[in-house]
Amino acid sequence: MTTPTSRELPVCTCPLGDSEMGSESTVVAIECGENEACRLRALGLYEGAQVSVVGKRHCLLVDVNGTRLALGADLAEGITVRPQGRAAH
Repeated sequence: MTTPTSRELPVCTCPLGDSEMGSESTVVAIECGENEACRLRALGLYEGAQVSVVGKRHCLLVDVNGTRLALGADLAEGITVRPQGRAAH
């Protein structure tokens, strides 16, 4: 499976790390190491999944289908999302 490059992504996307607290988004692409991407997909964070940002302090806390995941800033920057109901920054 190939992931789209940033030039192929829709205009209204942003890194998950840029999402605001309480916002909901759809995952568009996961660009990280193969092992990390496989682990994220196994936890339910995959292309097309709906995620919502629950907290932003020392890490990014997201809810994916009722499961909360804590993601480091570097990992969150490698996940591209399409915010729901508004244009991306």
